[in-house]
Amino acid sequence: MCGVAGIVLKPERSLPDLRERLGAMAQAMVHRGPDDEGIFVTDDGRIGLVSRRLAIRDLSPAGHMPMANEARTVWITYNGEIYNADELRAELESVNYRFRSCSDTEVVLRGYEAWGSGVVRRLRGMFAFAILDEREVAGAQPTPGSCSGRQLFLARDHMGIKPLYYAQCPDAFLFASELRALLASGLVSPEISPSGLVGYLLMGSVPNPLTIRQEASALPPATSLKVPTARPDRAVEERYWHLRSDEGEQVSAPEAVERTSALLAESVRIRLVSDVPLGAFLSGGLDSGSVVAFMRQATSGPIRTCSMAFAEPGFSEAAYARAVADGLATDHYERVVTVDELVREFDRILASLDQPSIDGVNTYFVSQTARQAGLTVALSGLGGDELFGGYPNTFGQVPQMLRALRLAQAVPGGSTVTRAILNLAPMRRRWTRVRDALARPASPASAYLTRRGLFSPEEVKALVSPPVWRAGMQGFDPVQHVSERADDGGGTPGFNSRPVEWISRAELRTYTHHQLLRDTDVMSMAHSLEVRVPFLDVELVEAVLRLPTTHKTNGAPGPKPLLKRAVGDRLPDAVQQRRDKQGFTFPLDLWLKGALRTQARSMTGSLESKRWIQRAAVRQIVEDYESGKVHWSRLWALVALGAMS
Repeated sequence: MCGVAGIVLKPERSLPDLRERLGAMAQAMVHRGPDDEGIFVTDDGRIGLVSRRLAIRDLSPAGHMPMANEARTVWITYNGEIYNADELRAELESVNYRFRSCSDTEVVLRGYEAWGSGVVRRLRGMFAFAILDEREVAGAQPTPGSCSGRQLFLARDHMGIKPLYYAQCPDAFLFASELRALLASGLVSPEISPSGLVGYLLMGSVPNPLTIRQEASALPPATSLKVPTARPDRAVEERYWHLRSDEGEQVSAPEAVERTSALLAESVRIRLVSDVPLGAFLSGGLDSGSVVAFMRQATSGPIRTCSMAFAEPGFSEAAYARAVADGLATDHYERVVTVDELVREFDRILASLDQPSIDGVNTYFVSQTARQAGLTVALSGLGGDELFGGYPNTFGQVPQMLRALRLAQAVPGGSTVTRAILNLAPMRRRWTRVRDALARPASPASAYLTRRGLFSPEEVKALVSPPVWRAGMQGFDPVQHVSERADDGGGTPGFNSRPVEWISRAELRTYTHHQLLRDTDVMSMAHSLEVRVPFLDVELVEAVLRLPTTHKTNGAPGPKPLLKRAVGDRLPDAVQQRRDKQGFTFPLDLWLKGALRTQARSMTGSLESKRWIQRAAVRQIVEDYESGKVHWSRLWALVALGAMS
């Protein structure tokens, strides 16, 4: 796992200090790759590539990046793990490609030489990389599938697990694993993006492809970007995969369980390859417990697990985690996290975010805990809820909300009357998103936003300056955003025919991608830890989304019945028989009203000085939180935003 970056100067531009700027970008990502640094600059001084390496496979100097082919005409800087690397290596060796390392980086490099841009369709894993192809300039002929002309080829994995940002600036095209690296170049403006800001306040995380910075964009999942180095302003984006969920062949419930079990077992097994210490997060819930159970099935050797506990009642799942650890005979590391630790780490946590988010604190500490336990790689249960229907507030409540919205709008004047009722105190603050939904046509996306949204448009309009509101809403429509991602290019069943699958797609392409995966990446890499997510294996995701809905909603008591049956008796009864879903949450509500109150107020106070925010509205949110009128996530959203310079 690594940090990547690069600069392509426009032909008419020159930077005598290009190498120094690349070095600054590398320095901004030391936490992503503490083991090695590499900088490559072309002979003409126009193009530079950067790598910060966290060595996971092939710890030798042979894995150094940027890495080149023998002719030094194709260069790669790479971040990721390819789980079918050994199979691809064998295929490439069979057609006379020779390898100088055991790294999966070289597999991607050779795969690009053999298959051109089509290599991305053959990769099973998580990745974000850039390949500089100079072969036409060097006189060699591109192979079938390659793009003609000198080019930079960027690509991101199917599910968007690994990040990749880019910026088109007056002098250059730039890319990096983190926004902070783009800013470190000195070529990208730190100006706040109105659309990114409005999107963040509406959704709780900045919606892709927007970022919080005006000049920067996020490359979407399952997408490549071809950048002609002679005209970097003419980059071409191409989507190479879609998250389909059209129902496949009819299978029986037992067959569905068998397939799911086999695919999940394989997904976990292939993620156990590592040349450094590997273990797992273990919260005590079904998802992380399932991952560890299939780890135990794959190996009889030692397995190291780590979990967190809290002194505050009602938040700790430590007893369940210990039950799983004891039942599966893992070497378990448990840490009690206190508010004093959060106070000490407060500034570093906010600095690690890279972009504002209402989540991430839990991942920061569990990643730190994993490093304390001696791990460099950890498997996580992230994605299980989205894939198997585990969130009651969306899978259960969105269909109910849509029916209620349609019913209210079917009655003449029904929306107006209902909004008037919800506008009465003390209901006003708690029902703002529903009132907003009643003012627009009822749709699945609108119903989804009542459960997943943060502030309502009405509240965001009051929070930001009028120019930011106008510009932000021109660049971001939340209903359209959710609809497009749930439909994912069209050709997939709609909400009415397969609501569970529609919600899964919406969760995977918005909440999971924009918030959970992004926060997991930056917070784990803050501790130089690689996190692998077996539930988001592309083959597993495709297979589960195609299964008949009834197999995912029936067959076992409690949440996620298909997953429970797929894991079977591999998990202890204490976890299998749980009917509740607690969720992996910190007691932030208690702490923000106690030991964290001063720091939170200081951060929201610094936000008041920003020209793009409305001071009175910020103060009102703080007062509303302290008087118990709004959820703690709204205060934390402003705290995280206050950390953005």
